[in-house]
Amino acid sequence: MYKFVCVILSIVLFSSEVLANAADFAPYFKVDMKADLPDIDEYIKKLDRSYQVYDRGYISRTRMGTSFNKEFSRIIKFYGLSEGRLKSSYEDDLLEVISWLPKEAYQYIGPMLHEVPGMSEKILNLPGIKETKNKFPEDIAERFKAVENLEFMSPSLYFLLMPEIWDKKKPEDADKPQITRVKKPRVQIELPDFLKEKINAPAPTAQKQNASALKKKSASLSADLRTLSPTLTSPLTAKDVAAFVDTIDEVMEWGMKDDMRNYSKLISAEMMLDFWEAEQGTALSQNTLKDIVNPCQRLVLKTRFAGLYYDFSKVVSKQGFTPEEWAYTCDKTIKGFRAGKASLSMAYALKFHRNGYYDDYLEKLPKKWRDEMYQTSEAFIKMYAVLAEDVKTVQPFQKTLFEKFTKIKGIMLTAPIIY
Repeated sequence: MYKFVCVILSIVLFSSEVLANAADFAPYFKVDMKADLPDIDEYIKKLDRSYQVYDRGYISRTRMGTSFNKEFSRIIKFYGLSEGRLKSSYEDDLLEVISWLPKEAYQYIGPMLHEVPGMSEKILNLPGIKETKNKFPEDIAERFKAVENLEFMSPSLYFLLMPEIWDKKKPEDADKPQITRVKKPRVQIELPDFLKEKINAPAPTAQKQNASALKKKSASLSADLRTLSPTLTSPLTAKDVAAFVDTIDEVMEWGMKDDMRNYSKLISAEMMLDFWEAEQGTALSQNTLKDIVNPCQRLVLKTRFAGLYYDFSKVVSKQGFTPEEWAYTCDKTIKGFRAGKASLSMAYALKFHRNGYYDDYLEKLPKKWRDEMYQTSEAFIKMYAVLAEDVKTVQPFQKTLFEKFTKIKGIMLTAPIIY
């Protein structure tokens, strides 16, 4: 518990509204590529107006103006001399975390809190925290007591000194590794359908095929045609995947041309899209999760927000796609790629999330963090939500896709591919 709470302390400063369980977040991951989006330039102006809380009296530190504003000076002095304070966004969350801890744990977190720039005075003046400023913990694990100059370690690591998180050993055995072998119980777990064959199948062996078998195989491949109008649920064909693979280099080239002009516009559109979805009440606290689940559908949505939709359509139309058809084919191919690469441990983790095995643990967290964990859990499930047939279709392209995705460092413009 000590270790968990201290790790939480390190991330709470960067931690929104959430629901009861992972499935409640499923609608948030649906992408409407035809959504009625605002004009991005007008939206930027609207945001600028909404953030103008007061007139700063200058444009920037390098453009301070040429005249002295007496009224502005008076107001600033008034604010500076007032006794009121602005509460930081993380203060309540941090106070809640600290309330979980016994007073004995303050010696491990207090020194760190005193070194965090801009830390709330309310937190720093808490009884028990205030006294830990510049103090080294008094109670540390036996294995560390003989370490020279230990007091110079970073206060951010003091929680590692807690005796509670280390097994107790005799001083003379402090450096000996402790090995405990436990017989693992055999657990029967139902695996996702697309991994059952992968796990139970025998090792592949080379087999000779006669001429008639090869001819039959060739005939089946010739019948594998492109999907006329790809949708979110239509099965992939091998030629669909091949056509998508042929677009990857051209999409990247389109984004990076003219000194990354299109890429820069997409980055701005991504930021504005997050703001807009927050206004609509459809944003997640970590909105990037949407991009991880459906990267290419989200990319097409960003091209519309950035005013690049028709320019982008010229690129993917070379392989017979509309932007929407390309996005559906891309996302299904990526999910088939992920599933085909999934390990047995990944399959178990996915099943645990699907069955809600972590719900009892998550319910003990504060609502804000609990819901963020549920969002992440639902995103993890949807990352692998793919037809078994699609996984088999993508399988022959695994090597080619891996090489392509590695070349672009796992990100197709703003679309995160490999996770």
